[in-house]
Amino acid sequence: MRSALHAWLLRRAEPPLGLGVLALGALMTLGYAPFGLWPLALLSLAGLWWLTRHAAHTRQAAGAALVWGLGHHITALYWLPWAFFKDSGGSWLAAIGGGVPAVLGLAVFGSLTYILAGVLAYKIGQRGHWIVARVVWVLAILGIEFVKGLHPMGFPWLPVGAIFADSLTMMQTAALGGVWLLSGLGLTVAVMLANVQRRCLSAAFVLLALMAAYGTWRLQSAPTQPSDTWVRVVQPNIQSAHKWDAQARWMFLQDTLRTALDGEAGVAEAVPETVIMPETAVAFYLDEEDDVRLAIASRLAATLPPEGGLITGSVRRAANPGQPLPKFYNSFVAMDTRGVLRGVYDKQLLVPFGEYIPLRGWLEALPLPLTLRTFSQSRIDFTHGERSPLLPTPAGMALGLICYEGIFPYHVLRHAEGARYLANITNDGWFTGTIALYQHAALARLRAVETGLPLVRVANTGLTLVYDGMGREVLRLPINTAMHADVNLPAVTAAPLVRRWLTR
Repeated sequence: MRSALHAWLLRRAEPPLGLGVLALGALMTLGYAPFGLWPLALLSLAGLWWLTRHAAHTRQAAGAALVWGLGHHITALYWLPWAFFKDSGGSWLAAIGGGVPAVLGLAVFGSLTYILAGVLAYKIGQRGHWIVARVVWVLAILGIEFVKGLHPMGFPWLPVGAIFADSLTMMQTAALGGVWLLSGLGLTVAVMLANVQRRCLSAAFVLLALMAAYGTWRLQSAPTQPSDTWVRVVQPNIQSAHKWDAQARWMFLQDTLRTALDGEAGVAEAVPETVIMPETAVAFYLDEEDDVRLAIASRLAATLPPEGGLITGSVRRAANPGQPLPKFYNSFVAMDTRGVLRGVYDKQLLVPFGEYIPLRGWLEALPLPLTLRTFSQSRIDFTHGERSPLLPTPAGMALGLICYEGIFPYHVLRHAEGARYLANITNDGWFTGTIALYQHAALARLRAVETGLPLVRVANTGLTLVYDGMGREVLRLPINTAMHADVNLPAVTAAPLVRRWLTR
């Protein structure tokens, strides 16, 4: 029997396209970190499906998805102009001319997922196959999410499943099927809620209860296991735009080393063997500048045991025959206390328009606004790396993830074999004071659950965190504070099903 609420909704079966739908989309953003209100996100998705189901025609279904998507993505990505402002050294012209188009462009790009899924489902439903339409809607969104998680132009920043990333219990289902299973279950629950029938509502609550029960059982069956391995995480909190200045970079390196190696750590139960510093903490070419490398090594040798070592973000360059400039790489290096480089990883998944300009020649030939043209022409592209991301450290083999590489589930899972832990180095200074700090960290947290590997996330400033292989928080440093802390690296959890499936 249909409820009175369902009957009331049916009498208003022509969905409005306006501020209400925009607000409904904005409600979805409250499901993500730092808010973590995933029930509201499920209701928002249920409203989106209801709008699709009861649209008067295809254009209305597409329009509802577009307006909903804009409401969601603009409120979730509003911080992009601030990132452009910080990256440019404080230019409001860059924030307005670059950041605002970036927000609008990504909002439209993100909305396409729901437009395509909604139109496809609506057309199937108009033929009388609404049960099939529901399945198609869920699978279409899942399929597009997977594609968006691939590179070079992927941007898996807001997968539906990430609404559960702030709930330790609910996120455990990612061990079975990754963030994709979380997304599928969330979308399925939303469709059930939108049906507003008692049996569908009951099924939705049962599905959520099963997720919670599985998560509770998994957490209780595998408590955090300590190990005899200690690492030191370093948060330099250097936010100067002059970090790369030839005259100032040595001073900033000295400040970073003082933070890393001087003073007392937050935990001092054991001497760490591995020191982990964030993305581009060393603004030198370590493979070329022997004096810098040996100066760092002498500081390490005075603090660490002989078998100790450092992994840090740096930069690298290589010959580029026939071109006026060499190739530049955003790199992650492993070095021992004698100054010998034991491993180098070059970032593979570069940030479009941040670390390289896609289709640069075409873009510079277009009649772009002056701000965008100047932005494009003033950028030096980094090159996509091809080296293995596995780095040898005294703490074991680290899977190196630079910045937003940690948000790509397939990339992390396919390289996880042989790793002892995930080492995610980043510089989140671009996002300071915005929700992006928490969104970025929450996505990386899912990688720990999917791989069963502890995650050591070290930020220049932002969220420096350590999670065990279940996603339980072991350490968190305060934001905007220069400090280091020694932490016991949790033991590896038994390989989750999704990892065994993807790496077999």
